[in-house]
Amino acid sequence: MTGLLAGKVAIVTGASRGIGAAIARRFAAEGARVALVARTAAPGGALPGSLAETVAAITAAGGEALAIPADLASAEDRARIVPATVARFGRLDILVNNAAWARFVPIWEAKPRHFDLAFQMNLRAPQDLSQAALPHLRAAGAGWILNISSATADCPPPAPWDEQDRATAFNRDGHATLYGTSKAALDRLTAGWAVELSREPIAVNALAPVGAVASEGALAVGGWDQRDHLEPAEAMAEAALQLCHRPASELSGQIVRSLPLLARLGVAVRTLDGRAPLAAPEPA
Repeated sequence: MTGLLAGKVAIVTGASRGIGAAIARRFAAEGARVALVARTAAPGGALPGSLAETVAAITAAGGEALAIPADLASAEDRARIVPATVARFGRLDILVNNAAWARFVPIWEAKPRHFDLAFQMNLRAPQDLSQAALPHLRAAGAGWILNISSATADCPPPAPWDEQDRATAFNRDGHATLYGTSKAALDRLTAGWAVELSREPIAVNALAPVGAVASEGALAVGGWDQRDHLEPAEAMAEAALQLCHRPASELSGQIVRSLPLLARLGVAVRTLDGRAPLAAPEPA
């Protein structure tokens, strides 16, 4: 461990399990005090993982964490997160917008409430939290905003279609149009925040896995086979760390994938406690 985030305070949304919990633990291992946000406060939900369990893992390793149960689809809940973090820790340096909402249904069957939830969770929540965080990042003298995106933001290939092409088959049969549309909007929002803050030492980036992360949520959805790229959560956590400590003059406005970013930076994937390299797949 190198203490890359010693003295820093971070907010990580969707931190009860999966990518968010991994990022929170990796940041804590590097010295950050972490505010964890999610709806699942205690064990026993539909999926494994809870804020209580992530806090326990961080504190057992000697770190400090604050659980903030919140529904990011609620404007009132969103408004509580930054003030609660600053009240507890006295500052804010890093915001990781990881929480997301997804329903994979044929786009012609998507209901208005599906659109509302997708854009409330995947776009409006990052926007609102970034606005609330910005004065504190400025007060700290530097800051980092990281939005967790998705490969589904990439447009599918056009006609004539190759029925054997994996991207064509996924977009046709996986019904990721609504989710991918909201994540594409998040990528554009990220680029806009970055360039508009380009005269300030505040980095704003978007990070996605190469394919999917073998998290509780992804595994529950199922449907994966040997052609899919399922990377460990540690790869996303390591890439997130790199995007949340380097100067904005070096890394801002990036819309990147985890493993290619780490390869470009020459950084190995490490265990969540930071103590050892983790064998990871090569970039796709």
